[in-house]
Amino acid sequence: MYHSRLLGIGIIFLMLTSGCLQNNQANVEQEDNLLNTEGDSIEVWHTFALGSTEERAFLDAIELFENQFPEIDIEVTGVPFSNADQLFMTAAQGGEAPDLIRLSSDQLGKIGDVRVNGFPLLEDMRSHYSQVELSTFEMRSLQAMRYNHSLMALPASQDCLSLIYNKAIFDSRGVEYPHENWTTADFVNAAKSLTFDETFGLALPVKSPYWWFPVQSGFGGQLFDKNGTPSLNSSGSSEAVNWTLNLELEHQVVDQGVQTVTMENAFQASKVAMVIDGPWNWATYQTSRIDLGQSILPIVEETGQHMSPLVTYKGWAMSKQSQSKVVSAKLALWLSSAETQKNFALETYTMPTAISLTEDTDITENEVISGFLYQAELGTPAPTTKGMSLVYGPLSTAFEQAYLSKTDDEPTSSIQQILDEANKQLELLMGD
Repeated sequence: MYHSRLLGIGIIFLMLTSGCLQNNQANVEQEDNLLNTEGDSIEVWHTFALGSTEERAFLDAIELFENQFPEIDIEVTGVPFSNADQLFMTAAQGGEAPDLIRLSSDQLGKIGDVRVNGFPLLEDMRSHYSQVELSTFEMRSLQAMRYNHSLMALPASQDCLSLIYNKAIFDSRGVEYPHENWTTADFVNAAKSLTFDETFGLALPVKSPYWWFPVQSGFGGQLFDKNGTPSLNSSGSSEAVNWTLNLELEHQVVDQGVQTVTMENAFQASKVAMVIDGPWNWATYQTSRIDLGQSILPIVEETGQHMSPLVTYKGWAMSKQSQSKVVSAKLALWLSSAETQKNFALETYTMPTAISLTEDTDITENEVISGFLYQAELGTPAPTTKGMSLVYGPLSTAFEQAYLSKTDDEPTSSIQQILDEANKQLELLMGD
């Protein structure tokens, strides 16, 4: 039976310039051949929210695996998604990395170049699977999990932002439901009509870079150019920042100070008509008995382009330090299998990456899953680069400055100048 525990957030971060990675390859290979040893055990770190539907589906998959392979004991640890990469690097520095960890494609760039005693922290998964096994995954998902040609994780799911709305609030105000031809003008006008009494038309964290990425792409901007050089200040980016912040500051369709948690809580309480959110929260919203609707993000009127959300992939990566690589590879494949992905999709609305599920009627005829998959088709895969893993720091600072600049009677910097500085900061971080 698996053992579950939660790793505390208060780990003291250590410098990653030294470590004690085991490099006796003969011993590692000997351990790897002990698949059938009674009592063989591995440690798995997951990043599903505590008590969530996703965590329950994951634990069910672990239990099914142990039922089939009773000789294997699995210790399950929950870690916060936001800093799972840093926690893993810290553990690896001390020789205490788990055998498997769930990581996002945009976190791999942060780990990919790190070495401890000359060794990478993650195993190249290609050496553990046949081409037939790897060909069961969508090519785009495999590519997203590559870093410098190495396959750093098996892609078990994909996700992105989309528009979710409360049909009852729309009906009460006589507002037409969102649709794929909606423009940003339609979007804002509807949000204004849906803002009344203590209800707001929209909730989203306007100062969060992740929620800005789709807007930037819709206005024609990009995070990086084709060579991977930062372009946070590219054409259309400052207009995208201005449009996003104006949802709160000018149009007042978003309440002040909305964060991710307050957005979710307000929507659950039917205090907002729309949120821009992902499939990971759909099951939670359903528990509030809301009549939910989903639509793709609107077309930016100035450019004629749909907002294109960042598509990230999440999957299972293996520590280079693992003393049970064969067992770990078997479990990673189990957790990423079409069967497990289908169970996750139907229980949690997680979008799969298995090719066989693209023609599975249980998936294609599910209005919610197919709706999010359509949104993902219009999305932009997050680059698996060091720059992508570092982009949030400079942009978060830039958004705080831009917000203050728009509320200051005598702003000292324009939004374009603020993004210029953020771009310089990202370039410096990438050069370290």
